[in-house]
Amino acid sequence: MIHEFAGDVAAQYDRYRRGYRDEVFDLLAGEFTLGRVLDLGCGTGQLTVPLARRSRAVIGMDPSPDMLARARAAELPNAVWVVGADSDVPALEPLLGAASLDLVTIGQALHWMDAAPLFAALSRLLRPGGGVAVIANGTPVWTQDSSWASAIREVSTRWLGPLEFPACGSSDEDRARHRDLLERAGFTRVREHRLDHTERLGLEEVVGSFYSTGPLDELDAAGRRGFDEDLRAALRDAEPAGVFAEEVPVRVLCGKWEPSA
Repeated sequence: MIHEFAGDVAAQYDRYRRGYRDEVFDLLAGEFTLGRVLDLGCGTGQLTVPLARRSRAVIGMDPSPDMLARARAAELPNAVWVVGADSDVPALEPLLGAASLDLVTIGQALHWMDAAPLFAALSRLLRPGGGVAVIANGTPVWTQDSSWASAIREVSTRWLGPLEFPACGSSDEDRARHRDLLERAGFTRVREHRLDHTERLGLEEVVGSFYSTGPLDELDAAGRRGFDEDLRAALRDAEPAGVFAEEVPVRVLCGKWEPSA
């Protein structure tokens, strides 16, 4: 399920995508200096906005203008929003200068990027002692081991045909690969921190989180209405009380840039 994050999808993303808990920012503040920060693949600012409130200056960078338009609504004086993908990161060096950043965060977005050349480009932007934090803020709703997640998968497959349900960079294999690539790029003290918790969601939150991935883009207006009715009925059957328990495995992979090490 690969879709453009624009229009209604961006609105669903802004409203329903899971935010980051205070523990994540406490960890980042303990690992790095929160001076000048780049949040790459920032979306509508779920990570960027709280970071800006703890940092001297933050750059939020994302390839979707619609996502950034919603992020700008926060009107933060120390946040700058830039349209760009991971392939545009090398262009930041002549703009910002080498060794100009303290931290680069990538929250639930690295699966859209070419990590090996990206990490090499980021190393040139980081000050000694700065680093990268790759954050898997839980897993997609369809990957949960629950009756209601099974309902999402079944309805989606029935309406949209055979589908892959990606882990979006949150799987053990993805995180191990990211760790290896950080080390290959010369980052040191690479380690993963775990900040797991459980959330209880309502029906609208489950549906909205799923729609923020854009599955309805493949259906016409009538199909969208039918899909929505079918999905909501299946979710109510799975959880008649209307409370959906979600296990949220949060993983923060940190690597330091210490060129003299």
